[in-house]
Amino acid sequence: MSAEDIVRDALANLAHGHVFADVAKQGVPPPWIVYQVAGGEIAADLSGRPFDEYLARVQIAVWHATAEGRSSLMQQVMRAVIRPEVGAVPLGAPTNIFEHETRLFGSRVEVSVWSELG
Repeated sequence: MSAEDIVRDALANLAHGHVFADVAKQGVPPPWIVYQVAGGEIAADLSGRPFDEYLARVQIAVWHATAEGRSSLMQQVMRAVIRPEVGAVPLGAPTNIFEHETRLFGSRVEVSVWSELG
């Protein structure tokens, strides 16, 4: 299963189902969650041995109209992905942000998850 599929499935029931790969759909009101694969690590060597999975780094961002809602939604995200059946490992703690143009409160975190290659 791809990292995108793993994360999407884990988050699907959060934020009223407003969960998007790469960018939120235009016109969808907050809250929403956006995720994207941002590199990772491939355990390959020069032996020619085939490999079919890698440790993907996934960035997850939440956006909400209030700071309290943002914090609550990020807690839900962390609980949804950091479970044995999902297998995501946090790569640090969430970072809060504020978007002046939209007046939305955001938070982002990176996790790693084993993913099928390609």
